[in-house]
Amino acid sequence: MAVKKEDKFPVARRYQIADVQVSREATAVKPQVVVNLIKKAKHPVLITGGQLLKDEKLVEIAVKFYEKGIPIIATGGSSKPLIEKGVKPQSVVFTLHQVTQFLLDEEWKGFDGKGNYDLVLFMGFLPYYLSRMLSALKHFSKITTVALEEFYQPHAKFSFTNLTANKDMYYSMLEEIVNNL
Repeated sequence: MAVKKEDKFPVARRYQIADVQVSREATAVKPQVVVNLIKKAKHPVLITGGQLLKDEKLVEIAVKFYEKGIPIIATGGSSKPLIEKGVKPQSVVFTLHQVTQFLLDEEWKGFDGKGNYDLVLFMGFLPYYLSRMLSALKHFSKITTVALEEFYQPHAKFSFTNLTANKDMYYSMLEEIVNNL
């Protein structure tokens, strides 16, 4: 079920009010904007987190991203359900913190040897942990970051609005992205 233009999206509000001490916050985006970003990217990647262990729907969506040609870096044990579904992640041994350190290195060639990633999608992370990593990437890299999370992530370049009150809309938005790639 695609999200229709007339559907009202929740307001983009910080998950933790005192979290952000900056002037630039993420742009709240709808699924088609994310699709356009992915299509324009030269070297995109999806980084998955431990919440995939608790949410089978996120696993299914991550598998669909992989089937559409988006490589995956699995962190936080998220590799287990993905590998069971036939996904071959580029990396399964590093934490999000370690992957962030790699991404911050402009000389890094990526896990596939093709160079650093220009668009990084995040899905399946606890909001306070992802927030710190996005802050580092925002301030110290040129990478475009997109938080495909149910929580608005102000440190990302682009983020969904707060969708915690409407899980169905959240899943619908993710499905719309993968269906339009």
